[in-house]
Amino acid sequence: MKKSVLSICLGLCAFTSHADDREFDAVLQCHSAADEPGLIVQLVQSDEVIYSGAAGLADLKTKRPLKINDVMQIGSVTKMFTAAAILKLAENNTLSLQDPIGKFIPDINPKYRGLTLFSLLTHTSGLSDYLGDPTVNNVWGNYASLDKVIKIITRLPLSFNSGDAHVYSNLGYILLGKAIEVSAGMPYNQYMQDTFFKPLGMDNTFVVTQGIRVNDVVGYTTNFDAPKKHIKAEKSKDRAWKVDRSWIHASGAIASTLQDMKVWNKALMSGQVVSEKSLNLMTQKVRLNDNSTVNYGLGLNVFKLGGEISYNHAGMVPGFFTWHVYLPEHDLVATGMSNQDKYFPGLALLDMVAITLELSPKPIKDEDKITSLAEKLVGDYRSIDSQTLSITFENNRLYSQHEGEEKRLIIPRENNAYSYECTEHYFTLRENANKIKLVPTHLIHGEQAAYVKL
Repeated sequence: MKKSVLSICLGLCAFTSHADDREFDAVLQCHSAADEPGLIVQLVQSDEVIYSGAAGLADLKTKRPLKINDVMQIGSVTKMFTAAAILKLAENNTLSLQDPIGKFIPDINPKYRGLTLFSLLTHTSGLSDYLGDPTVNNVWGNYASLDKVIKIITRLPLSFNSGDAHVYSNLGYILLGKAIEVSAGMPYNQYMQDTFFKPLGMDNTFVVTQGIRVNDVVGYTTNFDAPKKHIKAEKSKDRAWKVDRSWIHASGAIASTLQDMKVWNKALMSGQVVSEKSLNLMTQKVRLNDNSTVNYGLGLNVFKLGGEISYNHAGMVPGFFTWHVYLPEHDLVATGMSNQDKYFPGLALLDMVAITLELSPKPIKDEDKITSLAEKLVGDYRSIDSQTLSITFENNRLYSQHEGEEKRLIIPRENNAYSYECTEHYFTLRENANKIKLVPTHLIHGEQAAYVKL
C-alpha cells in the first residue's frame, strides 16, 4: 500500500547539514547577471528556511532589483492548486472525479462531453492543447469571459482515446476551472481565495483574472534572432505573446511569493489542504489503459531527482518561469521564480538541491588529489554515436573538449568524478571488463550512455 506523504515525512525524513550560504550564492551568480532579468529562490527543510536569494532586475528600465518577497506569476504550478480544489470539492461530495465534463458544460463540443474530471487532471483525456492554435493566438491578447474562452479553445478534435496516453493539456485544466465554478457556485478566483489562500494566510497569492501585469515586476522574453536582448514579453515578434491572463485561468494564472509557496507546501503535504487519500492520489503516478504508468499524478509531476523521489511542477507564462519541487524523504521544498520566460529557474534550483542533499560528489581542491585524478582521466574517449571526447591536463588544470566544440574547464570531484563549471551534473570514471569508461550522470535523467576510453 502506498504510504501517505505525511507518514513518509514523519518516519523517514533525513535532515541534511546545511550547506554554506556562499555555495548557494555562487550558484545564484552562475545562473544570473546583475543587469538582466533574474530569479528568486528559496530552500526550506523541516519548515526552516535554509536559503533565500534574489538576483537580477525586476525592471530593466528603472533598474529595480528583484527581492525575495516579490510577487511573481507561477504559471502551470497553478495546476497543483486546481487539482487540490477539485479534490476538495470531491471530498465534500459536490462532484466526483468520474463526473464527465459535460455535466458542468452541457454545450461543450460533443466529442469532449464524456471526458472525466480524472482524465483532465492527469492529462490522459485525449485533449491536445490550444497554445498553438492560430485562431486563439489572434484573440488572446484581449480579456474574455471564461465561457467565451472555452467556446473558442474547444473546437479541435481529440488526439487519442481517453486513457491511452499522457499528453499535457492546458485546455483540460481550463475546463476544470469551469467545473470548480459550477460546483462551488462562485468564480474560480473567489473559491481559491476563500478555500485556500485566506485560511492559510497566503496574503500575497491570488488569481490574475485580467491583464498581464500584477505589480512592478516586468516579465521578459527574447526573440530568436537576438537571444541576449531582453524585451517585454508582450513585445515579442516571434510569437503572439501578449496574452491576457483570462485565457490562462485555472491552468496557470496564479501569482504568489516564495513565502506563500512555503506555506502552501507545508499545508498540502501535512494534510491541511486535502485528505490523506486525496494527497496520495495527487502524488501517485497515473496508470494508462495498457497498465503502464507515467510520471504524473494529479497536478504534480512524480519522478526522481538524483535518485530521490520528488513531487514537482514547472510553470511558464509569457515573461515568467517557475519551478516548485518537494522531496518528501528529506522534507525539503525548493522554489525558484524567474521574470524571464526563456530561463528555467530549475537549473539553479536543482544545483542547490544537489548541494543540500549531497547528490553529487564534492569538488576537490587539493593539488595532489587533482593530479592523481588527472593521471586517470587524461585521454580520448568515444561515445556510442562515435563522437570523440578529449581530456587534457594543462598548467594543473583539467579540460574537456568534445569533437568540434570549444575546450571547457573541468571541476575535479571526489570518487573519480568531475563536472563542468556551474552545474552539479557530473561524469564518473569507471573501470570494468578491462574497459575504462566515463559515465555521465544527469540529476533528473540519471546515468547516460558511457564514453569508452580509446
